[in-house]
Amino acid sequence: MSDFRKQSPKRRDDAPVSQSYKEYKQLLREDFHQRCGYCGDHDFFRETYYEVDHFVPKKFMKSIKENDYNNLVYSCRSCNNFKRAKWPSGDEMIPNDGKVGFVDPCSVAYPLHFKRLDDGSIKSITDLGSWMWKNLNLGNPIHRLKWKLEELRIILKQLDNIDIEDKEQLKKIKEINTEYRNFEETLRGVPVFQ
Repeated sequence: MSDFRKQSPKRRDDAPVSQSYKEYKQLLREDFHQRCGYCGDHDFFRETYYEVDHFVPKKFMKSIKENDYNNLVYSCRSCNNFKRAKWPSGDEMIPNDGKVGFVDPCSVAYPLHFKRLDDGSIKSITDLGSWMWKNLNLGNPIHRLKWKLEELRIILKQLDNIDIEDKEQLKKIKEINTEYRNFEETLRGVPVFQ
């Protein structure tokens, strides 16, 4: 089964020791392929809206240090804000009970709980996935919108190389370009391009 996020993140084993977890943002960005570990949204639109999340929230950490690279997640602001300090087990060593809690986004098990629909929506496919879906707010339309926007960017890049003397191809390029701009403007919260 493929990863609904397009690419599975993997934290590097050789991250240099840093005093502050915030200093790891660029390394995490690379390890997470410029995508939120939880929802898979790419940061191409607004990298500043991406943050460093503590998988095990700080208030539950006893043996885990605040700057432990293996506990950090590159996260979009939406997922980070919805996750916050939720940790149902209350024990830093128990992320879930099989039905409630979280799975580390770098775990090979994480994508087994979700799938991506054709419209870009994220759907849970397990009980634990349903709990995470709700608590990360993965049904937020912004995730679908960003996914479709990224898909349109890919198509537009491919269309850069076609023969635009063909009237039908030119019409298709204009339609897709308009659709892309509409998605982008909606994402920015400004009036739709006409």
